[in-house]
Amino acid sequence: MPILVLVPMVIGAAIGLTARYLLPGRQWVGLFLNPAASAAAAGIVWTILRLAGLANDNGWLWIASLAAALAVALVLPRVLPPRRAKADAAYLAQLTRAA
Repeated sequence: MPILVLVPMVIGAAIGLTARYLLPGRQWVGLFLNPAASAAAAGIVWTILRLAGLANDNGWLWIASLAAALAVALVLPRVLPPRRAKADAAYLAQLTRAA
């Protein structure tokens, strides 16, 4: 049943939304970025494992797809804020240099 991929994607989005409000630095990450990226990770892993032959009721399919969503939800808020702060500082330096 192909539409079943939506279930781990919705759960992955919920994981991403929860992580957004539990982890620091949310002012640097867009509101929908973490839930959308987590949902996409869950959907991609689910699809790959289904194509590899795992059945819908296989526990490893669920564990792997939700673990991928959790990994993305935990990594994005750690990686993006320092990169964004650095890019903002460089842009501010460029603007002040031009003026």
